[in-house]
Amino acid sequence: MSQTDPLELITLHLNSVEQHVRANLNLAELLILSDLPTQGVAIVVNDTVVPRSRWMHVLCQADDNITVFSAVAGG
Repeated sequence: MSQTDPLELITLHLNSVEQHVRANLNLAELLILSDLPTQGVAIVVNDTVVPRSRWMHVLCQADDNITVFSAVAGG
């Protein structure tokens, strides 16, 4: 089993913009490092909604397509 070098960079798309981030970055860290809000938002990774309770556990992967939406209540 190989370990990913923590200084290695991966490329992903965040809100349709190519980003280079360190490997082993979780979704919560990605929001903070990208100056995005951590409250009132939803995250979709590769067309799958990730519950807030999983943000600290889901690691960004090379070529991920990540979208952060403002959560809006209403009807």
